[in-house]
Amino acid sequence: MLNRIFRKRKKKLSKSEEWKKFELFELFDDLDSALKLGSEYSGGYSGVFLSAEEFHNAFSEELYNLKYQNVPDFKNICVWFAPTSAWDDFVGMEGIQLGNRIFERAYKFHNPNN
Repeated sequence: MLNRIFRKRKKKLSKSEEWKKFELFELFDDLDSALKLGSEYSGGYSGVFLSAEEFHNAFSEELYNLKYQNVPDFKNICVWFAPTSAWDDFVGMEGIQLGNRIFERAYKFHNPNN
């Protein structure tokens, strides 16, 4: 009983420490770059998106929601930026490295135990 009371607890990270650990500042910078790059494309098709414009609109709305949520949920970002997913279909080779960085950082935040 006393062991439970007096055991050392793991120090919880502050919000800024958590953002640094998961590279969220860099992730949001990359997401802003992706939004700008994605606006240059039109047409195409990828899964649930019938065009690059439709993807851009959904992505823009999702990014707005992520920026202003107390606890952001990167599930859609992980799906859209996973290798060979919507992002790659619309921007091709020009945005592959950017998309991979976004996916890696978003996945790390979305699944912190992996």
